[in-house]
Amino acid sequence: MTSNSEHGQTDTATLTASSGIGRWLTQTKAFALRNLRSMLRTKATIIWGFGFPAFWYFLSSLIFLPDAEDIGGTATLADVKGSTAVSLGLFGVLTVTLVAFAGGLSADLTAKRYRKLRSLPVAPSADFAGRYLAGVAVAAVAYVLVLLVGLLDGAAYSLQGPGSIPVVAGTFLLFSLVGVSVAVLVTRLVEDSELVVGITNAILLVSFFLTGYNGTTPSLLPEQSQWLVNVAPNSLATRLQTWHLTDIPATTPAGLKEAGLTPPELPVSVAFVALLAAWALAFGVAAAYLMDSAVYSGEGGE
Repeated sequence: MTSNSEHGQTDTATLTASSGIGRWLTQTKAFALRNLRSMLRTKATIIWGFGFPAFWYFLSSLIFLPDAEDIGGTATLADVKGSTAVSLGLFGVLTVTLVAFAGGLSADLTAKRYRKLRSLPVAPSADFAGRYLAGVAVAAVAYVLVLLVGLLDGAAYSLQGPGSIPVVAGTFLLFSLVGVSVAVLVTRLVEDSELVVGITNAILLVSFFLTGYNGTTPSLLPEQSQWLVNVAPNSLATRLQTWHLTDIPATTPAGLKEAGLTPPELPVSVAFVALLAAWALAFGVAAAYLMDSAVYSGEGGE
């Protein structure tokens, strides 16, 4: 027979775990709301996170996109505009989750705000999770804004099926996690806030161009290196979403050597979603560890 003392110990442990989860959720919400307000009050977020990707889409549509009669294969100009909007929408996501996120964290470290936080019973994981949720909320606005601009410009979007919705949402969340995680890594490796902004901007632009505009123009890469567009997180996310949001064909049409996003074939299998999840998990674990060991347990910002 179980004794009353054993029941009491079980109830106490349950209450302790419940209160611990509740405290963590409260802290996460507080960090999320604080960072959300901070990001939305920053002019850089409005200009570079919201305005620049949309402006770049318009510029690309007016100057760089081919004429309808020059598009080979079964894709249409509306499809090409759709893939361009997806690419620049995710460029906006990385602008927010990498550059703006790193700038905010670096500013908090420089202002010595963590001196007080270290003396409080704050969970480092709640800090990281709250910042991530704030970044996701702002990034979602940047992403949707570019897709809407594309729609007004004649872009066409078409789901491959009901399964496309969780894939698009999942790749968005995973790519956002990659962005905020890299931001934490850069912020801890480079303590100068001005250098942090410069380096994260460099990562943003270099990754975009070195992967052929987020994987939408792989022909810009040497033929032996084109497989990288289905591996690098930014181009992988873009190509996954392009397949699930447009009618761009996954393979090169017969009779053509190349056509838009191919070769290589678009990443249509679930294995590529798993690859993006692996990127997000690896970077996320490293970032969470640094938030704990370097920022809270260490002397980050001092």
